Amino acid sequence: MEWQDFFKLLHVLTFVYWVGADIGVFYAARLVVNPKYSPQTRASLLKVLDWIDQIPRYMLLATFPVGATMAANLQISPITGFWLYAVWIVAIGWMWVITHLHKHHGKPKALAQADLAARALLIAALVVTGIMSINGDGPFLRDWLGWKVLLFGCAVACGFGIRIAFKPFGPAFAQLMKEGSSPPVEAAMKKALDNAVPFVIGIWVFASAAAFLGLSHERLFGS
Repeated sequence: MEWQDFFKLLHVLTFVYWVGADIGVFYAARLVVNPKYSPQTRASLLKVLDWIDQIPRYMLLATFPVGATMAANLQISPITGFWLYAVWIVAIGWMWVITHLHKHHGKPKALAQADLAARALLIAALVVTGIMSINGDGPFLRDWLGWKVLLFGCAVACGFGIRIAFKPFGPAFAQLMKEGSSPPVEAAMKKALDNAVPFVIGIWVFASAAAFLGLSHERLFGS
């Protein structure tokens, strides 16, 4: 197996584990907001959900350095040499950050805010460079890669949207565990999940479209 084939396999696996685990998280979230279950059962389900949710976060971060390496091997990306090593180092460091935040329940708050700010910058960079490349202004040297970067940026943006939409869930669930079930608490949790659903579906659509493009670009674009 050549190195490019190895990274291609890794690229496919990041997609599989990202979207596959995301589906598991979505299903578990539906169970957590189901009032038929006791608060204790729902707390246990939330712990499982929280652990599984780490997998898509790792895979999202792994997708970029793996994809950047493949593009560098094809000589269609300016991210080579030192900059490629830097991408890998940043991705691995970022994985440490999300591991730390998960282990310490989102603390310190400054680190969690820095994580969100970095994601916003990543989204902007992916969308802008993707559109520029599609228009022939670089930095990526193939139209299909520009589209793929843009789609990936849209998927990351949907993940950002989930965080915002799902934010009211935490306080509502804490109230459930403290005071027990009540119509306002149940409604707040369900509303938070319902608001996140379009973004969840968006991740599946954009990530799947990017994967399809990556596997079919030679037939679609001739290169």
